[in-house]
Amino acid sequence: MGSEFSMHKRKEYNELSITEPVEFSVPKPYTPSYRHSLLKMIGEIDKDIYSETLDYRQLAPPSKALPLGTLSFKVEYESYEEKLTIHLVNAKRLPVRHHVTKVGEDVEYNPVPCDVKVLICLLPGQNENLESSVKQDNRDPVFDELFVINISKQDLRKSIVRLSVFDSRRLHHLCPIGHALYSLKAQDLDGAIEVQREIKPQSQTDGHSRGQLYLSLQYLSSQGRVVLKIIQAQDILHFEKACFKEYYVKVCHIYTDRKVKTKRSSTVEGTRNMVFDCSFSFPISTQFRRYKHLETPWT
Repeated sequence: MGSEFSMHKRKEYNELSITEPVEFSVPKPYTPSYRHSLLKMIGEIDKDIYSETLDYRQLAPPSKALPLGTLSFKVEYESYEEKLTIHLVNAKRLPVRHHVTKVGEDVEYNPVPCDVKVLICLLPGQNENLESSVKQDNRDPVFDELFVINISKQDLRKSIVRLSVFDSRRLHHLCPIGHALYSLKAQDLDGAIEVQREIKPQSQTDGHSRGQLYLSLQYLSSQGRVVLKIIQAQDILHFEKACFKEYYVKVCHIYTDRKVKTKRSSTVEGTRNMVFDCSFSFPISTQFRRYKHLETPWT
């Protein structure tokens, strides 16, 4: 019985092989002409789509500068006495200082108002600064102070008033907040003008660079730490009336626009080229790395 079943299956298989033969195709050689024919079958690529260059700066959202407040003052010039009077009125909505009350991943802050101080000078030349009094723990300080500068009519049209706002949080140490500029080119002789300016971050003066600071940055993923090495500073700009004999670099660990930790290097002698050769380590986990950055203010 079993042999008859196997013979029947073999016979059926032979009949199928004869009635339905299997066709085999020989693969064609992959030559450039054959490849070109395949491209025509699929469709030609429209090169105009890829002609425009991609600007990666457009992919990232523009960074918005934090508001630093406003500064109100009055400017008056007396042509007979060739005297410029600047009446510093007040400042409003100044930023606060963030004092860290808890460290770690869940950082807690205590906002503290700044101790505000304003320095006034004329550009270009950066003459001697006129200093205001210090208004402690105040975001909207009222100064109501007068400053007098002797200047000729010819020099008046070429000058710019710069009012630099500082946080005088430590004795003999000023932390810059920003500055406001006002051009005297259109100043009315024998008249007073009320001015209100937004405080903006301080930029380079007179188009000159203040120098270069050479750094190296390394992230240790196994330890979750960032190591920043301060190597050296070159071509540092020194002002003639600067009284600083020694310099140091301060590194600030910033998390979501708030200061978490501050470290500073050892002081070195103030020359044009200074070598620091010091390293700082900050704990930064991988998941919070995109929200943190380091700043190196020059002092």
